[in-house]
Amino acid sequence: MCGRYEFNLSSSKKGKQIRERAEKLKLTYKEGEIFPDDNVLCMIPVESKIDLKVMKWGIRSKSFQINARVESLNDKITYAQMKSRRCAVICNGFYEWDKDKNRYYFHTDEEFIYLACIFNDKNELLILTQAADDEFSKVHSRCPIIMDQKEMLKYIHNEDAIFQKKDLIYEKEEKEITLF
Repeated sequence: MCGRYEFNLSSSKKGKQIRERAEKLKLTYKEGEIFPDDNVLCMIPVESKIDLKVMKWGIRSKSFQINARVESLNDKITYAQMKSRRCAVICNGFYEWDKDKNRYYFHTDEEFIYLACIFNDKNELLILTQAADDEFSKVHSRCPIIMDQKEMLKYIHNEDAIFQKKDLIYEKEEKEITLF
């Protein structure tokens, strides 16, 4: 997990604020269904505030990697310098597939959720995952660390953050049937 997510800025007050800030910074990022290797909009710490930045989702080391298990951050040399560089991707929800290749879309009641990430000095990021809880594990064994805005602010400023369990809403996406 997490292999795709959805990001669309709406015309809501928060959506407009994010879009206006990104335009002011002349940031180019993708909206819609986000794939690994895309340039993604994320929140980063800047002194005591946060700001927007575009980073590439995934790192190329021995292989292409898009996620990192939070349990192994202290064990792998790949993460040694990244683990203190925290950021969060902004999204509306994310996708996951079960063992039968059925696709599910996960989201909350909030317009935006934030996924905990770490990044390297090349501005490449990894989404942090954790073991799935009982409900989510019906679809997949791993789940991204999902944050609300308050948790995201603490997390990216390297404060100890306790992540509250989110009430995820999920829907199985029906495959489109093509006639011709």
